[in-house]
Amino acid sequence: MKYVFIDGNNLAIRAAFANDYMTNSDGEDSGAHYGFFNSLINLKFKFPDYQFLVAWDSGSARRKKETVSAKEAGIIKDTYKANRKRGKIAKPLASWFRTGHHLKNALSKTGIPQILMEGHEADDVIASYCEMLKGESESIVVVTSDHDYYQILDSNVVIWDGMKSDYVTKDSFENENGISPKQHVDVGALMGDTGDNIFGIPGWGIKTAIPAIKKNKTWENVIADLEKKLLKYESEYSELSDEEFDELSKKETKSGKPLYADIYRNQPHIGLLKGFDNKKIKVAKKDLMALLFKDRVKLAYSLKKMDLDIEGLPEIVSLEKDKGMLLEYFQYYDIVSLVDRVDLLFNPTEGI
Repeated sequence: MKYVFIDGNNLAIRAAFANDYMTNSDGEDSGAHYGFFNSLINLKFKFPDYQFLVAWDSGSARRKKETVSAKEAGIIKDTYKANRKRGKIAKPLASWFRTGHHLKNALSKTGIPQILMEGHEADDVIASYCEMLKGESESIVVVTSDHDYYQILDSNVVIWDGMKSDYVTKDSFENENGISPKQHVDVGALMGDTGDNIFGIPGWGIKTAIPAIKKNKTWENVIADLEKKLLKYESEYSELSDEEFDELSKKETKSGKPLYADIYRNQPHIGLLKGFDNKKIKVAKKDLMALLFKDRVKLAYSLKKMDLDIEGLPEIVSLEKDKGMLLEYFQYYDIVSLVDRVDLLFNPTEGI
């Protein structure tokens, strides 16, 4: 059996923004609906003999719990994806939230199964299916633009990004980055992910994180290597008084930004910051920050790592089809340009 797993939220939201100019005759936004089904038809044409499954997001109960505890401990300043709940929601996204149930109902008429598992995000659901099925499947194609999926690339698990019309394979990822797909999680742990409110090491980006993982293989080894170099100073700079901490936390760069961003009381090795600040400890600032924020890196690794063992995944079984109901949906959203191609959802031709 061959499979196409689609991250439904990823595809629909990308479609909503890419086609945000589109409306039906009643003024209802139709961009997400057109873009999603246009992509789906293209995928059916490209992968005619594959079993399809669309997974939808539910909030990650595990990540929420972990970050609530970490915030209470002062390790991070906010919880997982809390940044997405603030401010005005962009019009294409608001439209998707309002009308997404119409799309899901229409999708059910194609016979393609859908899954939403309470307390789990789509990427974890898809990753768990891949882990379960890759040993018996000839080919698994994951449709997404989300780079977090790189960690599940394997000899028969590839990513298809429809916007770029290209595959990412295990070999292409390794050739481009010089690390394994599993090490992509370690890179993410060091640098964090602002989109998901995952906090890494202040000042670390991809140009710092990838070389560190190439050299040390894992985030644990990165920290252990720094500990060997710096803990010899800890007997002299083992702790900070409240006054010293307050003074260091208020220091700013010439541009007015915190010099030592996000430091907190009782974090690992915080006393070393005093020696660094008075230039007694000669080390790159980025290295000292990595050591101080080791608890945050450990948390970020857990948040970036996909769940591979979700229990209770249902068997993937095609559903009954209803072409007539799907055509009514197309007509309502004035996406009739897809009508001439709708048969590809029911009787796919040979792929290109």
